[in-house]
Amino acid sequence: MTKKKVRKLKTAQQAPSQGQAVKAAEPDVKAKSASAAPEQKTAPISRIQAIKQYLQEVRAEFDKITWPSRKETISMTIAVMVISIFFAAYLGLVDMSLSKLVGVIIK
Repeated sequence: MTKKKVRKLKTAQQAPSQGQAVKAAEPDVKAKSASAAPEQKTAPISRIQAIKQYLQEVRAEFDKITWPSRKETISMTIAVMVISIFFAAYLGLVDMSLSKLVGVIIK
């Protein structure tokens, strides 16, 4: 097994060095309680806006899709059906031959 070298990713906020103290993040209780009340009143409107935006993005993604032509769809469907029939016949023959072999061994 080979050992892989692990590198740290540099971020905007680096970890404090040994001499620096780590300051714990304290939640701002006043800011959260003050902002919670207006959010409840506008929640249905923001949800509707979010749904609208989501549907617009879905539509934009559907426009980017390159759909296969009718001819390509038919040819792929036929290929899948032929391969499925081939493997069904193959597995049927293997099953039948193994069943007869087991029957001969048991007698």
